[in-house]
Amino acid sequence: MKRVELLSPAKDLAIGIAAVNNGADAVYIGAPAFGARKAASNSLEDIAQLVEYAHRYYCRVFVTLNTVLYDSELESAEKMIHALYRIGVDALIVQDMGILRMDLPPICLHASTQMHNYDIERIRFIEKMGFRRIVLARELSLDQIREVRRAVKAELEVFVHGALCVSLSGQCYLSQYMFGRSANRGECAQPCRMKWSVRDHVGKQLVDNRYILSLKDLNLSSYIRDLVDIGIDSFKIEGRLKDENYVSNVTNHYSSLLDAIPDLRRTGSGKVISSFHAEPERSFNRGYTSYFMVKRESGLVNADTPKSMGKPIGRVLRVKGCRILIQAAETVNNGDGLCYLQQGELHGIRVNTVEQGWLVCNERVEVKPGTTLFRNYDHRFVTQLEKAKSVRKIRINMEVRVQNARLQLTACDEDGMRSVLTSEDTFEPASSPQQKERLKQQLMKCGDTEYLCESIDYRSDEILFVPAAAANLLRRKLLEQLTAIRAEHREMMFPGKEDLSIAYPMKADWHLNVVNQKAAEFYYDHQVESVADGFEKSKSGTGRDLMHTRYCILHELGRCRKKNKNIDLEFPLWLYNDRHHFRLDFDCKECCMRVLEKE
Repeated sequence: MKRVELLSPAKDLAIGIAAVNNGADAVYIGAPAFGARKAASNSLEDIAQLVEYAHRYYCRVFVTLNTVLYDSELESAEKMIHALYRIGVDALIVQDMGILRMDLPPICLHASTQMHNYDIERIRFIEKMGFRRIVLARELSLDQIREVRRAVKAELEVFVHGALCVSLSGQCYLSQYMFGRSANRGECAQPCRMKWSVRDHVGKQLVDNRYILSLKDLNLSSYIRDLVDIGIDSFKIEGRLKDENYVSNVTNHYSSLLDAIPDLRRTGSGKVISSFHAEPERSFNRGYTSYFMVKRESGLVNADTPKSMGKPIGRVLRVKGCRILIQAAETVNNGDGLCYLQQGELHGIRVNTVEQGWLVCNERVEVKPGTTLFRNYDHRFVTQLEKAKSVRKIRINMEVRVQNARLQLTACDEDGMRSVLTSEDTFEPASSPQQKERLKQQLMKCGDTEYLCESIDYRSDEILFVPAAAANLLRRKLLEQLTAIRAEHREMMFPGKEDLSIAYPMKADWHLNVVNQKAAEFYYDHQVESVADGFEKSKSGTGRDLMHTRYCILHELGRCRKKNKNIDLEFPLWLYNDRHHFRLDFDCKECCMRVLEKE
């Protein structure tokens, strides 16, 4: 039976636990340093607590160490890796090949998408370097993913939900160029979420001060079955900066999608018990796209705003001061946050109360009739999420037998682990046959443990009188014993082995992001003659590609050069704002766009 993993993000310990409780089979979390989200680092103590909690459910914890490292950081990074191994972390998600030249403990390594896992030749090479899992580039289509699956045996991880970087991962240097903050060092200033203009070479304006690089969020809910059929091992949700409500809602949604697929096993154990219906569109989103999953689409960006707009909920009919009458598609509730676009800007309002169809807002509203309102904060749904905490329970069945006036209890969990316990004390025969049902009811009360007893089979004719306190003590010992057995049999992840005979198969230049001597040694070992410094250490130049992306502004504007001659434009085109000018280069053969440093 096919086994798959749902992998969720965790900004901190509490969110990691919430992810597990809502159906994540694995959680990825930032290390104390060197993770690609500098604002989402965690202490070793918190990571250790998350590991202990996740492992109860056979869930795993992966730690992100996916930045490039300077030489001065190698020693502390190596020490941190050993500390993470000692607390039981299951794998590291890494970018810097210099890590392979460290004195590592036997810890499993995953190749971060920051390694630019886009070209199949590079993916094959990475597999031979001992990486047990490869996190694929978000830009790959179903057909390309299928080709990769046929080519490699390593586990494959695919992003299915969350924010999209407009650039191919690991190949964006715009933030470093503009602000001295490297995306490959976890410090991205997100220039793609800024306003930009586009003109041709003689000044004809195509885009005027809009968010033309700000991609919508990824949502592959409709393609989960396709990815399962291809053979994807891990389904990844983006969002290590997102809050607990977001992670709970989105994780619960994708867990339900996977559970609905027949003949599919999850790598984690346990049943999720929730009192809310997951709806990702009610959490933060910039609008959704399936990106390049099936075909190249238009409408990949929301050029109006990089912020969350939420769901459209109605059209404005009348406005009177701070009161709005709308034609509502959904019920609006007290405390909801609404927004609308006017003159190219996003405006937000808060609904204090709803009175006879009128929305009474927290301030005077200047919005024109006919304007579409969006709900970007659903107060009722958020309140429900905060109150209705999900729990995860490992399903067990018990057997009760009587032997020589003693109780013999057996617990068998959903993973086939068995715990058998015989009471040391003997018990008197029961005076009433009802004592059998009372004993069964008492034994089923697993309380706040991680177990849920679904049935008890009383396998003896003899009925004993077992006081409630004695039954509780026996059940507690039985479950503690089962927990120890589960820990002993938990499946471990082990590192692969690097094949030193393999030559690096692609062009080796500064795009390899080499900024330390160990990374350079790695490529020298794989027959690269000359290793150039990565962008962060290289001297300033001209004409370098600061961003490489499959997103194409021309296609977004309905001007794809494969379909339109664009005789009204003078190429090259320029991307600019009040401080920067970049030349745009369109590679129509490869269907990609580059943002180039000004020559």
